[in-house]
Amino acid sequence: MLGAVNRLFVRLQRRVQGIPRGSAQLYERLATRVIERMYVYVARSACSKIGFCDVVLDVGCGVGSLSMKLREFCGPQLVVGLDISRAMLRLAKKNFDRSGFRGNLGLVQGDAHAMPLRDKCFKMVLSTGTLHHIRRPEEVFRECGRVLREGGEAWIYEFSFDAPEEAVRRTAKAFDKPAFLVKLVAALHGLPRSAYSSGYIAEALSKSGVKYSVEFEDMLTKIVISPRRPVKTFT
Repeated sequence: MLGAVNRLFVRLQRRVQGIPRGSAQLYERLATRVIERMYVYVARSACSKIGFCDVVLDVGCGVGSLSMKLREFCGPQLVVGLDISRAMLRLAKKNFDRSGFRGNLGLVQGDAHAMPLRDKCFKMVLSTGTLHHIRRPEEVFRECGRVLREGGEAWIYEFSFDAPEEAVRRTAKAFDKPAFLVKLVAALHGLPRSAYSSGYIAEALSKSGVKYSVEFEDMLTKIVISPRRPVKTFT
């Protein structure tokens, strides 16, 4: 049942690029509240890789929830939020203005398939709950590798409703939400683990040419991408 729901919603969300105004406000009120603890978890995990002088990119930043958590917990020099939706960016700007970190947070409207950003300018790229919206994920994976500095990493997270039941229970406890609600959110707003092992995400990663690994952290599935630079040869 959840598999059918997930396939339907992924098709719908990949068809419409950019969340419109009414949906953006609904997303902020409902979805963001349900998954708020995911942003806390991701931000705290990222702190081990982020220094005070670093610049970080939040791909598909939405209303800015993860960007603000990164600034609060990790204290990088700058967090840049990228989103294709103007409605989402308007809400993110309002949230940034209220956060007290406005000078350390930036916003760019742009398509993750072709980011309007320079090569090698970010120490870290993070993305949460965006991959299931992406039409051509191999292009986004390449773009993540392109904008990363040497030694940087991209972490791309999605919920996976088909995680083992023990992982579901741990996630529900950590999020302080009923297990059925967490699984439903994952089906509406995520990708199954099978997409990474033999589905279209696995195919896209293979085609992209990036250096990557896939990790399972309870109900979160995480892709780690490292920049792959051409090897210089001397004659």
